[in-house]
Amino acid sequence: MRKHLIPTLTICCCLAISGCKDDSVDSTQYDPSQPVTFTGFSPKEGGLRTRLYIEGSNFGSDESKIHITIGGVSAKTIGADGKKIYCMVPPRAFDGIINVKVDGPCGETVVDYTFEEPFGYTAQTIIGTLLRKVDENGNSAFQDGSFDAGASVPSNDCMIFDPHWQEGDNRLLFTSNHNDGMRVIDLTAREVRRLFPNVGYSKMYSFTFSADGDTLLFADDHGQDNTTRANIYYALRRENFRRIRPYNYGKTAYSLVYMDDGSIFYSTWWDAKIFKMTRNDGYIPNIDENAVEAFNLNAISSVGGQHTILFKHPSNKFMYMLTDGIGAVMRADYNEETKMFGNPSVIAGNMNEKGFREGTGGSARFSKPWCGVFVLNEAYGEGIGPDKDQYDFYFTDRDNHCIWKLDPNGIATCIAGRSNENADNKVWGYVDGQPLHEARFNQPAGITYDPQGDIFYIGDIDNKAIRYMTTE
Repeated sequence: MRKHLIPTLTICCCLAISGCKDDSVDSTQYDPSQPVTFTGFSPKEGGLRTRLYIEGSNFGSDESKIHITIGGVSAKTIGADGKKIYCMVPPRAFDGIINVKVDGPCGETVVDYTFEEPFGYTAQTIIGTLLRKVDENGNSAFQDGSFDAGASVPSNDCMIFDPHWQEGDNRLLFTSNHNDGMRVIDLTAREVRRLFPNVGYSKMYSFTFSADGDTLLFADDHGQDNTTRANIYYALRRENFRRIRPYNYGKTAYSLVYMDDGSIFYSTWWDAKIFKMTRNDGYIPNIDENAVEAFNLNAISSVGGQHTILFKHPSNKFMYMLTDGIGAVMRADYNEETKMFGNPSVIAGNMNEKGFREGTGGSARFSKPWCGVFVLNEAYGEGIGPDKDQYDFYFTDRDNHCIWKLDPNGIATCIAGRSNENADNKVWGYVDGQPLHEARFNQPAGITYDPQGDIFYIGDIDNKAIRYMTTE
């Protein structure tokens, strides 16, 4: 049955009333002498960005006068021809109630209609943008302050959530880049502040925290093959992490892991070696003249010098390694008795061949893996794979412009980015939306995961943004 709504009668000085009526009716124009009708909508269900069509008559073709909400969330009117309205379903339109308001010639509301049948909204995983501020030329700069005032973190190499977080605390996201020091993003207060600038050290690729979470440590790429300069710096929680001091003097370093037993391992360039820091009587700063080589990546393939980033597994039993010069995910197991890592192995990808291919183990291909994070998967129960592991490993691939998931069985799957390649023969760009059908990145680098909100944060370097991925 067609449902008719009698338009609200409003005296308006801007409305001219003609003494005669033209028999040729323009259906695209609102006619105040006729009722506005709504007869239905399609499709009946869907998720974010579903194209929704609302049918009826006499609501005109001026999109600015048609206001739609779905589930209480505003949906932009994209098109209208007097008989059909076109819009897209907004995010989080959970209850699905569709309301349409139409303005008259003078801005007055002539109809306010709510459909009895709700739209069946399906929650989806989406890519969005947390922070991005660029000018008309696409340039951006670091800017501290509130999100609403235009805070900006355009470059991001590494991100870690505060390991000291407790219920009731503000959610703090630490973020670093090799150009402009260390910042903390307060997701609760929605503000950004810099902890310290890039002063006193050369280049920071990554950082980590001590086992107790009270010390922040980062490796310094100072370019020297000796112990004349500090290669690890530290900052203390009791000083709000604002002052940095030398922690260890040694070969140029890119990344470090701090084991639960206090052992520290760091990566260096020459032969892609991994060293164990040798403590000298417990004094800080430490002079690492007797650093012990744990292993080097050239032991499994001739790859020369590499920027190797280390990621300790939450179990403390092994670590994964990524390097921008090798299209592989590597692993080394930790011996808790000897406090030493064993020889590395390839978990997925290939040491000497790059590309883009989903697959298991050596059949997968990556291009420029950069940063990763282990994420607990409750569906694994007591664990799966050879180690009965409960964690997936998510990592960025800069040159493939995507996010990978590697499960405990060594199965590598692209889970976000590279969407709509057939549209323009490109896999990069700046697009929010569904991870594999709409979203695009441009050189994604840093990545971390917030289990409190079930949300990933991704540093999207060439888009000068921090993006997020979450299921509504």
